[in-house]
This record gives sequence, C-alpha cells and structure tokens, in this order.
Amino acid sequence: MASPLEHIAGDSAIFNDASRPRSDGNVRVMRTLPACNQCRLRKVKCDRLQPVCNACVRLHLNCSYATRSASPIFENRRVLDFTEAGLKRKRTRLACGNCRATKTKCSGTSPCERCQSKGLACDLGTSIAPSSGNDGAIGIPTPKTVASSATTMSAWPLDKTATRGFIDAYFNATNTATPVFLHKPTVLADWSKDALNSSLLECIVAIGLFTSGSRPEGQAMARAWLQKVQEDVLKRIGQQSVSHLMVLVLVLRFRYQVGDSADAWSLLALAARSAFTMRLNYERDGLDPLVQESHRRLIWVIYQLDRLFSGGIEDLKVCPVERMHIRLPCDERSFELGIASKAGFLGEAAKELGPYMHPHAFQLALLGTRDRILRYTKDVRRSGKSPAESQSEMRTLQAELDVFEQNLPPELKLTPQRLVVVGHSREASTYAALHSLWMMCHCDLYRFCVPGIRESVSKDALAITPSDFIEYCQRECLSKAIQLCELWSHLYQLESSECLGNESLPVCIYQVAQILHHLPRLLPESGDNCIASLKKKLTEAIQLASPLTQLYGNTSKCLRDAERLIDALGRESMLQSSPEHSTVEGMEVAEQHLASRHSFLPRLYRRQESSERGGYRAEGEDRSDGGLCNAEMAAPSYPGTEDNLLDREKRVQQEAEQGLSDMFFWDPFNMQLNGYYDPDLDFPFV
Repeated sequence: MASPLEHIAGDSAIFNDASRPRSDGNVRVMRTLPACNQCRLRKVKCDRLQPVCNACVRLHLNCSYATRSASPIFENRRVLDFTEAGLKRKRTRLACGNCRATKTKCSGTSPCERCQSKGLACDLGTSIAPSSGNDGAIGIPTPKTVASSATTMSAWPLDKTATRGFIDAYFNATNTATPVFLHKPTVLADWSKDALNSSLLECIVAIGLFTSGSRPEGQAMARAWLQKVQEDVLKRIGQQSVSHLMVLVLVLRFRYQVGDSADAWSLLALAARSAFTMRLNYERDGLDPLVQESHRRLIWVIYQLDRLFSGGIEDLKVCPVERMHIRLPCDERSFELGIASKAGFLGEAAKELGPYMHPHAFQLALLGTRDRILRYTKDVRRSGKSPAESQSEMRTLQAELDVFEQNLPPELKLTPQRLVVVGHSREASTYAALHSLWMMCHCDLYRFCVPGIRESVSKDALAITPSDFIEYCQRECLSKAIQLCELWSHLYQLESSECLGNESLPVCIYQVAQILHHLPRLLPESGDNCIASLKKKLTEAIQLASPLTQLYGNTSKCLRDAERLIDALGRESMLQSSPEHSTVEGMEVAEQHLASRHSFLPRLYRRQESSERGGYRAEGEDRSDGGLCNAEMAAPSYPGTEDNLLDREKRVQQEAEQGLSDMFFWDPFNMQLNGYYDPDLDFPFV
C-alpha cells in the first residue's frame, strides 16, 4: 500500500531508502534533527521523516521540514483551515476588507471564498498572505515579504470596496481631539474620479488599515506602505505644493503617533519650511473658504507638534507662535459645508467666537501659553537665581491662565453638568485634554519649587528663596495636581465609550504622581485628599488612559512607569537608607538640570561607560572630589548587579519610591510634554 507521502509529493524517488533513517542490527541511528515545529507545539512525537513528517501529513499541517510546497494554493488553504493542534478552524482571525465592508462572514482563506465567487480582489490574498516557512498556522510577514509587497504599490492591491472601507476607517479614527485637515466629501469625489493624488490615497488607506484594529500583519503592511510613501516624498522634497505637504504631514503625524520620534522630528522641520515657503501662515481671502480652511488646519497640525516638541526652547522652534497670522480652526459644520470661517486668531478673546470655533482651537491657544511658561521656568532654572526675583512674570503667566479659563464658552466650561454631557459626546476627548492641559500648565508654572524632581531649581537657589514663596508655589502646584486626580476619576466613572484624552494624558499622570510623591507632608492623613484616596484616583486614571496605548506608541511605557510610581505612594521613604539617595541630592545641588521629562542621566552615564568598565556602577555619587569617575569608584555598589535578580528588583523598587524611573534611558527625542533636552540645563559633569 502506498505511503500517504507518495500521494502528496507525486514522486516516490525522493522517499527512497537512502533518504530515511535506518537501523541495521545493533547499530543505533543518532537523531540529528529536532522535531518539527508543529509536533513541538502539539507536544507529540515526531518521526522526523523528510521532507514532511507523517504527523503533519495526517493532519494537513504545514511541516517545518518542507522546503517547498507542491501546491501553494492547497498549502495556504490547509494552513488556514486547521489550527496548530490539528483541529478544524471554526473562526477566522481576520476578515478581508470586502467582507468587513458588507458585514458578511469571511472564510479567512487567501483569497476568501466570497471574493472568489464574486470575482473580487481579496486583500487577504495580496497583502497578508500566509508564509510557507516555520511560522505555524498563520503566516507572519518577514521584512523581505513586506518590502516586496511595498514595492508593488503601483499595482493597487485593493478593490473599490476595500479602499472605501479604509478611507472611512481613516476619517472615523480621527477624533475631535485633532481636527482633520482633509475634507472627506472632496477626498471621496476625487477618489471616485481617479483624480486623487496617489501618494495621498496610499497614506489615507495605510493609516485607515493601521487604526482599524487589524492584526499585526496588517499593521506591518501599513507601515511598509507609509515607508514607501515617505521615501517617495523625500525624493521629491524640492516640490512646493499643498498636496505634497499634505502627504508629508500625514506621514509626520503617523510617525509621531506610533513613536518614531526621530523621523517625526526631522520631517517636522521640512513640513514647517515648506508651509512657510508657501505662506500658509497668512490669510488669503481670494481662496475658496473650503480650501482656505483646509490650509489653515494643515499648518495648525505643524504648529501643535512643534509646541510639543520644542518645549519652550527658542532654538528648536520651527513654527513660532508669533508667525501664525491665520484664523484658528473653525467648527466642523462650517468646514463640512464650506462656510466661510468666523473663528478668531491667537491672542483674541474667544468667548463670543466659541460657536464658530473648533473645540481644539482653544487647546491650540493654550499651547502658546504653555510654551511661554516653559520658556520662563527654564530661564529661571538656567539663571541659578531665586525664583522669587521673577515672581512678577510668574503672576503675569498665572493671570493669562485665568483669563483663558474665563473666556471659555459656556459649553466648554468644567462643571459637573457639562462633564456628564460632553463626556459622552464626540467632543469628549478634546474636553478632557483641554482641561487636563490647563491644570497641568499650573503645575508646570510652580513645580520648580518642588525639591527632588528634575524640574526643580537647584538647592542653592531654593536656599535663598523666601520660605513663604516656596510654600505658596508648592501648595499651588499640589492643588492643581489634586484637581487633576479628581477630574480623571470623574471621567473614568462616566464609563464613556469615547476615547478620553490624547497622547499627553499618560505624561500628565506621571507628572502628577511625581508631585504627590515629593509633597506628602502637605497632604492630610484622611479624607478625599489623603494618599490612599489619591492612589485610587490615579489608578482609575491609569485605566482611563489605557485605551490610548492602541493609538500611541510610547504611552504603554509611560503608563507602566507611572503605575510603579503610584504603587510607591504612601510607603516609607527609602531615600535616607539607600545609595540612590545621593542621586537625588546630586539633582538638588546641581547648578544646571536636565529638562526632558523621563530622562535618567545617571543611567545614561552608566550605559555609556559600561562597555569600558565592564558593568553598571551604583548610582550614588559624591561629587566633592571633582570627578564622577573618582566618585563612582568610592561609591557603594551593588555586587553582581547584572546577575543578581533580587538586587535588581530591590533597586528598581527604591527608584520607584524616589520618584525616579528606568523607563527610558536618556533619549533626546523623548519630548512629549515637558520639553526637549536642553544642553544649557545639563549636569556639569556630562
């Protein structure tokens, strides 16, 4: 009776006796081959026959021994039809774009049965094909396959239905926290006539695919498409056209969203230079209102990212506040219908113009105030003088924040009634982000008098500052931190289906936890504002921000770091007993400070020196001898730090209780909320 292998291969020559392991007499054959991947996963015995073991033949599995497939169509089909355990697959992991658009059941094969029967182009068969290697039941695209798929974009792999589905996904995923500068009816009209810019279409579809909850293979394909678009844009960087700038800004925003900050940083400067070259920062009355509003929103996206990236440092600005001579984004209805904008300009009292302005416009105006606050606080820290000497400027900035809140339209005021109404609307994300940013601006303004955090002035500057001024700043900072905890707790308890907050929310949670950690003496022992109550509210804030991890690449790291810090709140401080205490003292006595939010300079130094010294040193440093190297040699160290897990866990816990973090080594592109690295605010020994 013929072996099942012979029926599949169709060539019995490859199954001759020479290809099989044999045992002759007392001679035992050594098993030189490991079991195939499928048998290892199923934990069954593998007979190690080549080119396909009998167990995989019996269950129609994709054996890792096979170097080629006799029938690619059959191979793809059987991989998808059966699980790794050999059972018939009842559900598919991903439906194709056509089936999702029509809400019909998809077979999940490549291509699916419905698309085959109707003669449609199935995106499962073109963009997310199973691999023929060792990846198990569902193929994972390798860099080679992703690159090859990206190079075939000239032959558009999606049909009209699938493309329309991803276009809709792009516009649906763009919530009101960031107004979209593309006009959907115009985009659809141009696309239906095949008149839409091809690079712009690729960007929209790729972002729609990435944000539509697709599996990792789909997200990898979206990244490949956008990488190709980015390369094409950079090849034509000399072109100065609005469509070219739109593509550049879409790629820029995507890079920022997924955490590719280095690319986003470089693309931001190119986009700003192009926008200013075309004078998009000025009003042009001769344009159609719809086109003009699209241009306004385009450059406002650049402005927003520049405010987040520059962090109040003049040398790093590419889109200055003073050069924005255009109206703020108008309301969505006016934009959709092409009505002339009645929105105000930066610096104007917007209370009467509220109905004509997009809610995000108020956040853009507040970002300008925040930029001035960061500029002021960094100047104070850089000077080394007492903060009390510049309290007149501090009062001016505080008055600016007060006027901003007073000029908010009634529908955007923070009241219990508006919180419930807006919290379940499409404007919930903007509403939460706006008031979180407004309160956080107060913390940014006053936290330089909170000793122990990186944003604090030096110990010498605090020593010459009146105690009543320090007490005032600390209480103002703590008051707004507590209000933020209450706001996030109320938003969490709404159980809204909307995504609340934006990419800055995790950073705000981390900063608030830092403030509470360093000002425990000002908190009551019981009541709503005690440590236990605030820890509960911050834990709810973590849950509130957790959905943002699906949208922004770096938020998960920030939330994990904040969670560790929140867990340490209320515990007995270990600063006095741990070697790391000298790290905090080093921060306090340093004349200059590091400006970036999560930077951990001693860790950066250890990482840079570890290759020369063979390992990490303890963080405790005595700088009185005039050199970090000598101080480190004399400082106590953790024996076997890299090999002793218990020591590492103890050190991590101590760092968390100090309010420090090893979430990031120092990263010059870690600049989301509290500033970019400033060499003038660095430690002297670096």
